[in-house]
Amino acid sequence: MNNEKSVTRDISSGKERKPKRKKIFALIVTAIVLAVAIFLAFNLVQDGSVTKKVYAVDETLYDLLLKNEQLDQGDSDELRYRIFQGILEIDSTMAFIGSLGYEEDLDEIDTIINEQRQTFYEEFTEVQLKELKQTQVDNFGYTYDQYFEVMHTHTQRYTNALNWLERNPSENETTQRQVLDRFIKENQQVLTEFMEKKSIPNLAEQFRSRKFDGVVASVDKDQVLLVQGLEPNEYVNLSEEETIAAAYESVWFNFNEPIDDIKPDTHIEITFDPLSYTITNQERPPRFHDVYEWNEFTQ
Repeated sequence: MNNEKSVTRDISSGKERKPKRKKIFALIVTAIVLAVAIFLAFNLVQDGSVTKKVYAVDETLYDLLLKNEQLDQGDSDELRYRIFQGILEIDSTMAFIGSLGYEEDLDEIDTIINEQRQTFYEEFTEVQLKELKQTQVDNFGYTYDQYFEVMHTHTQRYTNALNWLERNPSENETTQRQVLDRFIKENQQVLTEFMEKKSIPNLAEQFRSRKFDGVVASVDKDQVLLVQGLEPNEYVNLSEEETIAAAYESVWFNFNEPIDDIKPDTHIEITFDPLSYTITNQERPPRFHDVYEWNEFTQ
């Protein structure tokens, strides 16, 4: 959804052909889980006979995630917005899973985190641990305790929610985009104030599309399977499952209408919404439901 929750990559207009070996799409949820965490601060506010739920972005979480990413990427408007949206993606997913019946067990999460922290610390002597903690602060700007108590704790909260969803499958076909857009609309004032405080520009439209290019390994009515790292002669005798396993990257796209112009074994590029995957059915390889356009590469 870790997410997935992250999480896709941009491909320049046909100039880059060599696929990367890293399984980016297959790790959407994992990438999200590792890269961002969530904060669902719901304070009960009495307004007459009506109880309202008030959302707040975890400022400490945002600051730590931003600081961590800035070490490699420096500061930029795009980075600030990406960290911000990443938190919202998982916050909105957590709220959505809660609406399906999930109830968070904070005591269980605290126990898991404390055990993991203790196991980590026990690997070092007292002197080693003291030096290690200081090195962590010097190199990354935050402590191990901050990592466990803020970043990893919320990662665990998100993981627990996804695990519950896996054990309690739903027929609900709501996409991450639908959940995120609704969440932003419901909390617009709070989010606007946070963006102003943190100097986060609104780059929502910039993040609504991604490009992915590959070879058309399968066309089934309105569905297309694109793969990277394989040429047609390399999968001609393979089953669909074997082709997916052999490819560096595999992605399904639903066009929601017949696509007679797309032919098997051709090389195409698809522009799509990277959040148009169904939350309750996170397939492998991933499947995206909102395609904006496609173009065929000619030799």
